[in-house]
Amino acid sequence: MGLSRDTFYRYRNAVAEGGVDALFDSNRRKPNRGNRVDEATETAVLAYAIEQPAHGQVRVGNELRRRS
Repeated sequence: MGLSRDTFYRYRNAVAEGGVDALFDSNRRKPNRGNRVDEATETAVLAYAIEQPAHGQVRVGNELRRRS
């Protein structure tokens, strides 16, 4: 058939659950988790980045750690 055993069983289960249309609805993208930091941290980083645009991410992190 030209496909692995794992792929065959995945396709077979998809067809059994949702018919042939289930084969086309598969989305391979990873889910977007959104922002992973709290809003206060994001606000502090953005404010510092606007205040000091030449500083890189390491310096911004160090400065914000020192401030808090």
